[in-house]
Amino acid sequence: MRAYVPHRDNDGSVIGFFVLIRDITEQRRTSEALHHAYQNLEQRVRERTVELTRVNAQLREEIEERLAAECQLREAKTEAEAANLSKTKFLAAVSHDLLQPLNAARLFVGALVEQEMSAANLELIQQVGHSLKDVETLLGTLVDISKLDAGVVTPEIAPFAIRDLLDGLAREYRQVAASEGLEFHYVASSALVSSDASLLARVMRNLLSNAVRYTPSGRLLLGCRRRREGLEIQVLDTGCGIAEEERELIFQEFRRLPAAVHARDRGLGLGLSIVDKISRMLRQPVRVRSQVGRGTLFGITLPYAERLQAGEPRAAVSCGAGRELAGRRLWVVDNDPAICLAMRHLLERWGCRVVVAESEERLAERVSLARDDTDALIVDYHLDHERSGVVLAERINAQRETPLPVLVITADHSRELRQRVRELGFQLLNKPVKPLRLRTTLQQLLADAPLEADAEAAQGLRR
Repeated sequence: MRAYVPHRDNDGSVIGFFVLIRDITEQRRTSEALHHAYQNLEQRVRERTVELTRVNAQLREEIEERLAAECQLREAKTEAEAANLSKTKFLAAVSHDLLQPLNAARLFVGALVEQEMSAANLELIQQVGHSLKDVETLLGTLVDISKLDAGVVTPEIAPFAIRDLLDGLAREYRQVAASEGLEFHYVASSALVSSDASLLARVMRNLLSNAVRYTPSGRLLLGCRRRREGLEIQVLDTGCGIAEEERELIFQEFRRLPAAVHARDRGLGLGLSIVDKISRMLRQPVRVRSQVGRGTLFGITLPYAERLQAGEPRAAVSCGAGRELAGRRLWVVDNDPAICLAMRHLLERWGCRVVVAESEERLAERVSLARDDTDALIVDYHLDHERSGVVLAERINAQRETPLPVLVITADHSRELRQRVRELGFQLLNKPVKPLRLRTTLQQLLADAPLEADAEAAQGLRR
């Protein structure tokens, strides 16, 4: 780089020039390098912008795909939940429709057993009763597992005296064990525990039934052990036992041990699956201890409760014999003619004077609802034209100076219905009605000794 500077004399005239020469090679190189770097930077920015735009587009596509997938999953979940509820409603409806003829059949069998007949005929009738009981058990088990899978069962945890629950189970299964030639021992407890009494009753029935099924000979024990963490209810048998590799598998659905596969076993292999599901729901785990050839112990531990709440209903227990029914006047309303006929035969065999009708209008044609004397009213909950037997009973009692004792018979196992019936002071029996249970319930109802809870409701989840 050159710069020319004029050289002047004293008069200011230019007498020459100074030439300044400066080397700017490095500066030019630096400038060129910066310009080149700037151009490269712009190119890289353009390339990165294009790349980021492409990546952003891909991310948007992935987000849209994930949102679509989540939407599909939500729809699939909704459909699955709807299918489960639909299955539950279907099974509940089917069970109700099946329970109607089954209920009539059980009542007819009960009426036949009351009659005098030869030992051979009595044995045949008893076999029919056993078969009907098997149908009832299988049907109830299917409905139970369906409701548990659908998540429509909600436990109601409350304190209660464990003895009130176990005493009734002991009486029942002592007879079951005796019919199979087994000894039955029961160790009672006075402890107060906290759990859902109905769900716990279902667990204990399944464990006791399993013990009977897998014990060809020997004895069973139902008892309690006080432990630091809670009260453990134990069911012990001296049966075939469970191999170690089978102990986790027995809680799977439709899983049965080969030792039980004989003519007496009509189960579906769902009993212990129901036990497992309920115990997990209650957060009260079941433990298993077994030795092949020597027997098995199942135990479920319940937290202790300090005291019963005021007005707390006690767990269901079986009632003993009450006053006889001979001469009692009963009104029966059921929309099923077969059940009306079966109830008439059974109740008349017990010496009752019975008026049966298929509706309130039919009953009113035969008796004066407000004035005629009668001892009790038996109504079916579901009547024709979506009418309610509970409403019918309330309407009849509203006409009378003294309300009638009322027994409601239903296939509905809901808590809401049980609570409503209890609040009205009525009694409740679930279908299919066992003749012995019907008789003892009527005896207590007519003796003005109301049941503290419905033992039938404690037998399962079908509510």
